Amino acid sequence: MDVTITARLSTPVVGRVGPLDGPLAWAAWQHAAAAGETLDPITDDQCPDFDLPLARWEQDGYWGWCVSNPIGEPVHHSAVEIRRRPASTAMAAYTQAREHHTGLGPLKARNVTLAATHYTTISWHATITDRARLDTLLGHITHLGGRHRNGYGRVAGWEVQPGPAGGWRKRPLPAEGGRVMRVRAPYWHPTERTACA
Repeated sequence: MDVTITARLSTPVVGRVGPLDGPLAWAAWQHAAAAGETLDPITDDQCPDFDLPLARWEQDGYWGWCVSNPIGEPVHHSAVEIRRRPASTAMAAYTQAREHHTGLGPLKARNVTLAATHYTTISWHATITDRARLDTLLGHITHLGGRHRNGYGRVAGWEVQPGPAGGWRKRPLPAEGGRVMRVRAPYWHPTERTACA
C-alpha cells in the first residue's frame, strides 16, 4: 500500500532528518528491547536489520526499504545554544588527582551554537506492508533529528494517508558515479556502502 507518512512538529529540528527507515529501525529496537528479546550487537563488521513494516527494493545486489527522503519546506532557520557538558572522562586522562576543576581548560562546559530548522510538518512517501505495526513503531518516535534530550524535534503527532504510487523512489538508489553511502538504516554504518544517486 502506497502511503504518505507525515510528522507534525512542535519544536525546531537540530541536525539532519533522513529517510524514515532510520527512526523506524530505532523504534523497532526499542520495541524489541521492551519485549525482552535478545538483540545482536552492532559491530564494525555487522549490523542487524529489524523487520520493518515497509516493502523492500533490490538493485545490483543491494536492498533497502521503500521509503523516500523527507519532504518538507522549512518555515524558518535559526540557531540554538546548548550547554555542552564537561568531558570529565577525558579530563581524567591528564591527572592523577582525585578531583579536578571542570570549569577550566579546553574541555570545560560551554555553550555550543547549533543550526535549527523550523518545520510545521515533514513527510515521507512509502510502500507499507503492515499498517498496525507501522502505527505501533510510529508511537515510539517522539522526536526527529538531534538533541532530543534538550526538547528539539518533538513530534506532536503522526498522520498516515494514501500516497502516490512509487513515491518512495525519491531517495538514493545505487548508481554509478554517485556518492558512496549506505542504502538503508543505519546510514552511518561502514558496511554495504555503494555509489548512489
